[in-house]
Amino acid sequence: MSHVTVIGPGAIGCAIGAALAQAGHEVTFAARTMFSRLSVQKEAEAPKFYLANVVTAPEDLAAADWVFVCVKTYQVPGVADWLKAAVGPETKVAVLQNGVEQRENVEPFVPQGTTIVPVIIDLPASRSAPGRVVWKRIAVAGVPESAAGEEFCALFTSSFVTAETTEDFVTRGWLKLCNNAPSGAILALSGQRMKVMHQPGIADLARAILAECVAVGRAEGATLDDALIERQMAAFLSADGEDGNSMYEDRMAGREMEWQARNAVIVRKGIQHGIATPVSAALVPLLAAISNGR
Repeated sequence: MSHVTVIGPGAIGCAIGAALAQAGHEVTFAARTMFSRLSVQKEAEAPKFYLANVVTAPEDLAAADWVFVCVKTYQVPGVADWLKAAVGPETKVAVLQNGVEQRENVEPFVPQGTTIVPVIIDLPASRSAPGRVVWKRIAVAGVPESAAGEEFCALFTSSFVTAETTEDFVTRGWLKLCNNAPSGAILALSGQRMKVMHQPGIADLARAILAECVAVGRAEGATLDDALIERQMAAFLSADGEDGNSMYEDRMAGREMEWQARNAVIVRKGIQHGIATPVSAALVPLLAAISNGR
């Protein structure tokens, strides 16, 4: 059994915390709002309930075996005190975030030499109240091949989450970004769910964002084949029209959005590699303006 602190009990944090509890670990949630019970439900199935150990002040935390960072990318500086309290000399830190810069996001806020495990999480989930989450379709976490990666995967033995190592983590990250970058920007800017992909011109816009993401991803070392764009477009166009995503939900709720991790990263890394990204460069200021003007 390991002692795991989960920083950020949103939809992903609560679902992951429940999986760790199901696997027999001691889980502590670092949260602003107290809750005593965790309810995690797979869509169309009965919920599973767990007692929740919640700490609402960093000074009440002790160093853990593992710290799971489940806040959004722009929230990391705001949890610096939690990281300082929970990360000891032997603590390993798993970063479950969108984008391709998980390690870079957290490194400035943990002691030098801390083992950081970047995680690509595929777990569609929504939170209806503190400690109450519904998830659907898939629950998979991918990490780079390493001793720490193997240890991370072992944490989820006998849980509903499938954790696996991959020898090409860079490609896995960019594949997910190829899904997140077009869909997040288009749904957030239009204020519509996935049905918007069938509106005139929207599919062409999605293809243009995808083409830029693929070009920059390849320059970063990802293996992205020529057929990827049309495979991803087929997934967009066949999706349930009422599906949303976290960027859309944040826009509708008036919250800050992850445009830096999902879209601005394409522009930043494109500049580094000398790759033009005019479509993303045009969309990023609009996303920033909406996010900052919430």
